[in-house]
Amino acid sequence: MTGRRAAAVVGALLVVWVAYGLFLRSRRVPRPPPPAGEMRGAWHVHTTRSDGRGDLAEVVRAAREAGLQFLVIADHNVLSPADMGWKDGVLVVPATEISAPYGHVVATALPRELTREERQRDALGTVKRLGGDAFLAHPFHPGRPFTRWARDDWAGMEVVSNDSFWGLVQRDHAWWRAGKALLILPWDPGRAMLTFYQDPARELGRFDAASARRRIAFLCASDAHGWPSYGAAFEAFSMHVPVTPSGDGPADVDAVRRALLDGRATCVLDARGAASGVRLAVAPAGDRIDLRAAVPPKARIAWHLFRDGAPMGTLSAAPPGWSWNCGGPCPRGAWRVEGRIDGEPWIFTNPVWIE
Repeated sequence: MTGRRAAAVVGALLVVWVAYGLFLRSRRVPRPPPPAGEMRGAWHVHTTRSDGRGDLAEVVRAAREAGLQFLVIADHNVLSPADMGWKDGVLVVPATEISAPYGHVVATALPRELTREERQRDALGTVKRLGGDAFLAHPFHPGRPFTRWARDDWAGMEVVSNDSFWGLVQRDHAWWRAGKALLILPWDPGRAMLTFYQDPARELGRFDAASARRRIAFLCASDAHGWPSYGAAFEAFSMHVPVTPSGDGPADVDAVRRALLDGRATCVLDARGAASGVRLAVAPAGDRIDLRAAVPPKARIAWHLFRDGAPMGTLSAAPPGWSWNCGGPCPRGAWRVEGRIDGEPWIFTNPVWIE
């Protein structure tokens, strides 16, 4: 191939890429601010205090530009309570990712970081003794899986995890995902990150099995390190919590932590569709499961209901919400909803429990 012909081919490919990029940009999901009474944020973020690419100020700026109101900072084996509170319009919630022999654990509400001996001997037990809450980090990561499933002294688990997705790409040599992400990245960073998304079937199975026995929290983890950028990770998905910020840093940190822990939080893949006010509840009579959400009016949306992991069916429309009629008292169990938009995974609620 001559140099002129090669240049022509490269030019044609560039034109196609730009045209495709402009098409993607035109379809980029809007990011309206959350309504009153709701905050959105990223769970599990790293800074230069451990293996992150940016310092706290850079991470906060990226979160603000992505439309987030809080960050759960979980650097490896360090805890920085002095960073707690409002920073340039973003609430910083301190946490730590503990490297234990049986897997990684994100802990919140700790008075201090764990010593090396505590991490190696009994990290979960130490977190509990110190009055903190432990969450399993990327429990099915190909390189760092959680292995002590007989333990039940943890409060929740990361079901969706960017770090697990990247680990699967490396394990399976699925480099086409990375190539596709790079092509999309300049035009829609959040959608680019979702090219790594894979069905978390094992995580969902383990979560459902555990939540059928006791109350645990469902989390989607950015596990953001700054590659390819914090902004891309923050635009891909976030945790939505029904919290009204007061402006008091410690009080707001406590409110966000409690909402993430007690089942009121919702995971939304924001790059696929805007959503707010997602609330799942049992009707007062106990004979119906109700869902309310503000969603795009013309989108093709399906809401799938699960009880203890078993599919129960699709919720029927009853604007401005959706419902499932149990035909009598709804049976006991952990009930949760997965929403799909245009056929793609989009929203995961935490369960509501009927005892």
